[in-house]
Amino acid sequence: MKIFLTGAHLTPALAMIDYVQARHPKDQLVFLGRLYSQERLKQKAVEELEIKKRGVKFIPFEAVRFVNSSFFDLLLALFTFPNTVKRARQILSKERPDALLSFGSYLAVPFTLAAKSLKIPIVTHEQTIAMGKANQFIANLADKVAISFPQTRQYLKKDNYYLTGNPVRQSLFKKNLKRPDYLGNKLENFILVMGGNQGSFVINNLLKLVLQDLLENFTVIHQCGRANSLKNYPAELSKIKASLPKKMQDRYFIREWMGEEELSWFYQKADFAISRAGANTILELCIVALPAILIPLPKTHNNEQLLNAQMMEKAGGAIIINQKNLKAADFLLKIEEMKKHRKEMRKNLTKKKFYQAAEPKIYQLLVDVCQK
Repeated sequence: MKIFLTGAHLTPALAMIDYVQARHPKDQLVFLGRLYSQERLKQKAVEELEIKKRGVKFIPFEAVRFVNSSFFDLLLALFTFPNTVKRARQILSKERPDALLSFGSYLAVPFTLAAKSLKIPIVTHEQTIAMGKANQFIANLADKVAISFPQTRQYLKKDNYYLTGNPVRQSLFKKNLKRPDYLGNKLENFILVMGGNQGSFVINNLLKLVLQDLLENFTVIHQCGRANSLKNYPAELSKIKASLPKKMQDRYFIREWMGEEELSWFYQKADFAISRAGANTILELCIVALPAILIPLPKTHNNEQLLNAQMMEKAGGAIIINQKNLKAADFLLKIEEMKKHRKEMRKNLTKKKFYQAAEPKIYQLLVDVCQK
């Protein structure tokens, strides 16, 4: 079976690629992805790096957005969209996949339309509780829709959905992972700071204000995102690090992006995390039972990040901070609260089952649509 994967939700796509390569090595995989996670800011995406690392063919593609666009951008998108679909159709006609596996977002829309016109079976997966507008559109055209939460059914017009759960990278379950070389052997008491694969302006700026307070008691691992045309956080944070006392410099590590096994090692060893609340991040934190202070991205469609964060909070494993009320002094109080309760919160998460073995379920949907 030749499977085309596309969409801007990279983590579940990587999990599916790893599953197919391990369990169905004769299958052929192709990934259609972005070169830039933020096109306007020219921030390089990590898709190409992670896909090629797995020996999978990567085809770069630029799609137009209709959501959260200015009036001028919307007019431009309407004008250029037909050509985007035409280019998607040309790629699919040349590559001739047996099925298209979509992981949502604007990137997958032209390929869904192209696949439909070419009668290529479509399976789409929704990671979040609140389905985004792009995936709602895609779901209406898809042969089968995989969802991660029962509540997502309310966004679907057809009954061709299947509760599969969210695909998860298997490195989360590996034991005896290698300690990152840059840490040395003496450092402990880790805080893992994450802003998603694009990094977070808000979390990066907050950390500048509270960094010395955190470094008094902790080693901070800060995934800040790649540089873009507006900000070069790796360079800015490196300058701040250089101004710190030597002891603190040795306890602060700046990472643009973390590989899977590196991240999984910190998931297993960190005291707690500070993070946005994307669906995949929340699921991974819950599975590894790592308590977290969560700062949901506001103004997401149907408040999806807040819903994700509330799920982890309800499980007893998270503290939520509203970005609107985010102040350094209040944040440090939440750090103190986390220090007191993190062991209890870890136990709360350990008691619940979060892993749903989604990968074989989604693969079976692909098999089913190809056999129709």
